[in-house]
Amino acid sequence: MTTPSPVKVPVETPQSRPKGGPPLLDSLTGLRGLAAILVFFFHFTTFRMVFGESGHLEFASLSRPRFLTMSGNFAVGSFFILSGFVLALTTRQGTSMANFAAKRVGKLVPVYLFTSLLAIGAILLIGMPISVSNVVLHLTLLQSWVPFQDIYHGVNPVTWSLSTEGFFYLLFPVALFLVRRLPTRSLYWLLGCAVLLEFALPLYVMKYFAVTGTGGHETYMSTGSKGGDLAYWFTLPFPPYRFLEFLVGVIACILLMRGVLPTVRLRWAWSLCAVAYLIGTYVPGPLQRTAVGMVPLTILVVALAQTDFAGRPSLLRRRLFVELGKLSYGMYAIQLLVFLPTGPFVVRWLSGALSLPTETLNGALYQIPIALTYFLLIILLAVPIYRYIEVPAYDYAKKLYRNRPGSDLFTDPGTPEVRSR
Repeated sequence: MTTPSPVKVPVETPQSRPKGGPPLLDSLTGLRGLAAILVFFFHFTTFRMVFGESGHLEFASLSRPRFLTMSGNFAVGSFFILSGFVLALTTRQGTSMANFAAKRVGKLVPVYLFTSLLAIGAILLIGMPISVSNVVLHLTLLQSWVPFQDIYHGVNPVTWSLSTEGFFYLLFPVALFLVRRLPTRSLYWLLGCAVLLEFALPLYVMKYFAVTGTGGHETYMSTGSKGGDLAYWFTLPFPPYRFLEFLVGVIACILLMRGVLPTVRLRWAWSLCAVAYLIGTYVPGPLQRTAVGMVPLTILVVALAQTDFAGRPSLLRRRLFVELGKLSYGMYAIQLLVFLPTGPFVVRWLSGALSLPTETLNGALYQIPIALTYFLLIILLAVPIYRYIEVPAYDYAKKLYRNRPGSDLFTDPGTPEVRSR
């Protein structure tokens, strides 16, 4: 095996380089902001609580608009691909393993624990059932490994993705070491295998994890009375399967740094994503959740990075998207804790104030302004989470173990240093 000679990336313009530092890929931060918008409206139209006949809060069954079907899938897929891409870009030679681990913990855990404790408190306050094992699995970031929806969607339903992300961090040092040392041709083969597996594994699950249910209807193999079919778990939170997206992000980054990727214009990348979004809206769920969007989203990430390196205009570099990107973690972790328990009370109050039945308030005419109001509220709540928890914790973690010897796993073959906000 030979190690390829590093190739310099395109020279960035002054607009993309902060004074005295490496270039900022603001468009990638802006992509997180766009994903934060998509995932909020996906969750708002997917999860809802109402007052049941007994007067207690319970989950409602919603009929989500078809055009929003792929929004959550695209958002989470872009987060995972971006995670691998940006980590590969920003992990410096000379980083110690202890410092890398401290930074990952500092970035992920404080906000996670804060919102998890809020979620546990809210569940206890409204009187919904919660098991000790659920709490333990959630607080130890292990919930996505258990194939029961009341576990991986328990406590704070959205944080299965953070459990999955934690698994990526464990594998990243070895993955980066190996990928950096593969010749370019082997990297393309590895990339092709990852894409092939991304499609083949859901097809395998759909074919062989199916059983005949009541009345002869075919259904996916059940994981038991606690809810959720095995195909859903395998293609949504299962960490080894979702690692393929993270790995593709790492590979795309290394190929970009070697200068072997063709320049991709943003209009073509956006067009591919639009086509994939449309196709994904109509394909079966196991393919819809991850496979359909992986290649177009990876191409988009590469195109955005190339655009920032070259200093070309990018919509996602605008301040609105960049600021939302910085707040995206807090927005993601807090959103269900805001609109789920308060929604029924808001609807009941509006029903009385406007003298309208609750069924009318559940229509699009009223749900759109309610959703926008909640979206603004979640942004406001995410600001202190970002300023007083996420940033201080990460800044402190970055200083830990900086003087320890660098790990050989982070040996840099010579690519320029780049960072994202």
